[in-house]
Amino acid sequence: MGLTIYSDHFSGDVSPEAARNLFKSSIVKVEVEPFTYCNRVCWFCPNSKIDRRSTNKYMAEELYLRILSDLASIDYKGAITWCRYNEPLADRIILTRIKQARDMLPEAFLYTHTNGDYLKLPYLGELRDAGLNQLKVQVYLGPNDRFSDTAMLTRMTQRLMDLGLRFEFTRVHAGDRYVAKVRYEGVEVTFEGWNYDKHANDRAQTVTVSQVPNRTSPCLIPFTEIYIDYDGSMTPCCNIRSDEPTHKPYIVGDLGGGRSIFDVYADRQLASWRKSLAPFGEKAKPCNTCGFATLPGTPEIKDNFARVLRGVGI
Repeated sequence: MGLTIYSDHFSGDVSPEAARNLFKSSIVKVEVEPFTYCNRVCWFCPNSKIDRRSTNKYMAEELYLRILSDLASIDYKGAITWCRYNEPLADRIILTRIKQARDMLPEAFLYTHTNGDYLKLPYLGELRDAGLNQLKVQVYLGPNDRFSDTAMLTRMTQRLMDLGLRFEFTRVHAGDRYVAKVRYEGVEVTFEGWNYDKHANDRAQTVTVSQVPNRTSPCLIPFTEIYIDYDGSMTPCCNIRSDEPTHKPYIVGDLGGGRSIFDVYADRQLASWRKSLAPFGEKAKPCNTCGFATLPGTPEIKDNFARVLRGVGI
């Protein structure tokens, strides 16, 4: 499963040095929200109900640089991305934030998703020069439109042609997903068009989707990834957000008060989430209807997980 599970993942009471070591040995992705604005209100996103367009709230630069400093102190080489429920390219401060991350974390993998509405060829060059490694363009239809192959292929092709670069479709799955790769030196650029009637998640029970699973799979996201909202709130996964009232009980920590990302990662709140999500079996709300990052429930995998968890006292 690409992760070593330690008893400290479930303790909630470890020394600062142990917390740093646990973070360093486990985390592969850090997602940060540099500002809140998003120009879209897609039906499958909570932004269709939560106002992200009338104002733009920024993460304090002092907080952002402190997060980077924490990561630099452990020579972090994993991924950093800037796409929570904002549109990263809507505000050109993203160029500064990418450059700061590249300067402080020269070996980190820097990428972001974008809806592509603000993407032009000169902007792509600036993103590359700032240090971005990868850009994933999610091609969306209208805010209430449902997927059709014709509509998605038309929209994707027009977007790709507008960028003015050579491209090729690398995945063509009718009724499901299309992926195109753009040829551009220095940054890996892909365009993706998904059928969200098939792939949308209910975002911790904040939007209505057509397919709602009954989750029994473990979830390893709270082991390997951290999510930080613009105000310093840390959440267990990407589906939980600090500006959704029903999600307030799920916030696992606040970096705004000066705590380190290591302390919040190792403390009892996130440890409790990991303990509840690690075994196979029924999950509590809001994870019970989540289809993200599921694992096959084969007898072999179940036995392996049970053995690992017994080894750490779970």
